[in-house]
Amino acid sequence: MPGIFDWMRGRRSSKQHGDGVAERSDRAAGDPYDVLSARLGDYPPDMPVHRDDHRGLTREQRTENLARFLARDPDRIAVLVSWLAREGLDGAAVLQGDEVALAEGRRIDAWLAGWVPHRPFDPVLGDVEVNPPRARWFASDRAGADLVFSFVSDLARLNAAAIVAADPLFSWAVVEDALDVAITAGPLDDPQGEPSDRRYHLCLVRDASDGSVPVVLDLPLAMLSLMHERMSPLGLPVSAEFPIGLQAIQSGAYARK
Repeated sequence: MPGIFDWMRGRRSSKQHGDGVAERSDRAAGDPYDVLSARLGDYPPDMPVHRDDHRGLTREQRTENLARFLARDPDRIAVLVSWLAREGLDGAAVLQGDEVALAEGRRIDAWLAGWVPHRPFDPVLGDVEVNPPRARWFASDRAGADLVFSFVSDLARLNAAAIVAADPLFSWAVVEDALDVAITAGPLDDPQGEPSDRRYHLCLVRDASDGSVPVVLDLPLAMLSLMHERMSPLGLPVSAEFPIGLQAIQSGAYARK
C-alpha cells in the first residue's frame, strides 16, 4: 500500500504520542471519535473500495471489499504494530495467539482504557450516545475526522490474526446468504429462520466443513463496540476485552468434538 512503509520508516517516534499527558487531558472535549482521529495524526488511513451499510452493497461490491481487505491485511497489521510500539506495546506478540499473546493483548486493552476519551455527560439526558455509531462506521471513508475507524479496523485485524494462530480453521469471509442460512437455521418446519444481524458483514468465520453450524465472529463491529464502551462517561464495565474471544478459543470453546 503506497505510503505505509515510508510512514513506518520515518515516524518511529512521533511527538504526537510523546506528550500523552497533555493529549489525554481533553477526555470530555468534543466528539470522542474526532478527538481520537486527531490524536492518530499521521496514521495511514485504510479506505474501503465501497462504502455503505453492507446490505446496500451488491454482492460484487462486497467481494471487492473483501479482496482489498485481505490484500492489505499484512501491511495494515504492520502499521498497527509499529504504531503500538510507540506506546511501549508489543503488538507482534499478539500475533502468536498463545498465552503471551493474551497477556500482551490485555496490556493493550488497559492502554486503550486510558487512551480513549469519555463522551460528554448530559445532566438531564445522561449518556445520549449509548450505542456505537454503526451508520457512521459503514458510511465512513475512515480518513480525516473518521481516521479512528481505520485504527479500529486494524485492531480487529490484529485480533483476528491472534485467533487464526490459535485456531487455523478461522478465516475472513463475507456472511453471504448461504452462510447466513447455515448460522440461523431453525427447526425443520422453518429451516431458514430470520436473517442474522451479521448478514453481509465481513466477519471471522470458523467453518469446519463437516455440516456443523459455523462460528461467526463480527470482529470489526465488536471492536467498534469495545471502543465505544470505553468512551462511557459513567465508566461502566465493558462487555469484552482485547483481544476479543481469544481466551475462549484457546480453551477450545469452539472446537468440534
